[in-house]
Amino acid sequence: MRRHRGIALITALLVVAIATLAATALLGSSSLSIHRTAALRDSEQGWWVARGVESWILGILEKDLRENQYDGLGEAWALPVDYLPVDQGFVRGQVIDLHRCFNLNNLVLAEKGKTPATEQYRKQLERLLASLPSELQASPAIVGAIVDWADADQQPTFPEGAEDNIYLQHNPPYRTADRPFTVVSELLAVRGVTPALYEELRRRHLVCALPEVTKVNVNTADEQVLLALSETAQPTPQFTQFLERRKDQPAQSVADFSRDGGLPGIEPYITVSSQYFQIQGEVFVGSSRVALYSLIRRPESGAPLVLAHSADVE
Repeated sequence: MRRHRGIALITALLVVAIATLAATALLGSSSLSIHRTAALRDSEQGWWVARGVESWILGILEKDLRENQYDGLGEAWALPVDYLPVDQGFVRGQVIDLHRCFNLNNLVLAEKGKTPATEQYRKQLERLLASLPSELQASPAIVGAIVDWADADQQPTFPEGAEDNIYLQHNPPYRTADRPFTVVSELLAVRGVTPALYEELRRRHLVCALPEVTKVNVNTADEQVLLALSETAQPTPQFTQFLERRKDQPAQSVADFSRDGGLPGIEPYITVSSQYFQIQGEVFVGSSRVALYSLIRRPESGAPLVLAHSADVE
C-alpha cells in the first residue's frame, strides 16, 4: 500500500513538473511573440516616419527653388537635424548637395562639342587625388583604372588602366562594370583604390556618382574639389575670403564667383545651383532604427523626384 502511495506521489510530482515546464515554455513563447510583434510594429512605424521625412524634404527643396535660383550652405535644406521628436521616438539626419563633389561619371559621359572634354575631367580628378594626404597612397595614376571600370571598352588606359584581364586574376575573379558608376562604393573594386582612400573620399563627400554630367556648386563644394578644377590648384587670398563668407553670402551667379571667387578659368565646370541631393536620415521609434538614403533630382521646373532610396532596418 505504501509502495502504491509512493508511486502515486512520484507520478503526481512528474505531472506537476511537466505542467510547469509546459507553462514556462508557453509563457516564453508568448513573451517572444509579443516582443517580435512590437519590433515589427516599431520598424514599420519607423519606415513610414522615414517616408514622411522624405516627403518633407521634397517640399523644402521645391520651396527653396521657388524662392531663389542659387543654393548655399545657409539655406534650410542644408541645416542638419540632430533631434526631431516624433511619436515614440526621434529623427536625425541631413541633406547632402551632390553638386559639392566631383562626379565620377563625368569621366565617361562627357562628349566633345556638348560638354568640356573628358580629358579635362581626368586631370581634375588627378589633381583632387594628389591633394589628399600622402599616407592614403592616392596616386593620380589610378584615374586610368577608374575610367576603365566605367567605360564601355576593354582597352586599358595608359599607364595604370585595368580591364577584365586584370580583375579575372583575382580570387575570386570578377569583371569591370563597363558602365557608369551607380554608387561610389564601386570604387572599392577598382584597382589601386584602398579602403582608406575610399573612406576619405566618402566621408568628406569628395566624389559622387550621378547619371549625367554635372557641374560643381561653388557655394557648397569642398575647398579641395574647387581647387582641383583649376589648372593652378592653388588658393588665392580672394578665394580664401570667398570660402569664409559663402555661407552667409553665397555667390548668386557664376559671374559673381568669376568676379569675387579668385579662381579664374573654371567657369565651364561650376554652377551656383544644384539639382541632385541625397537624404541621409535615421529614425528611432521604440526599439527600432531605420536608416534612410534617398537620391533626389530637382529639375529646373516642376517638383523634385526621388530617383532611388534604400533603407536599413534594425
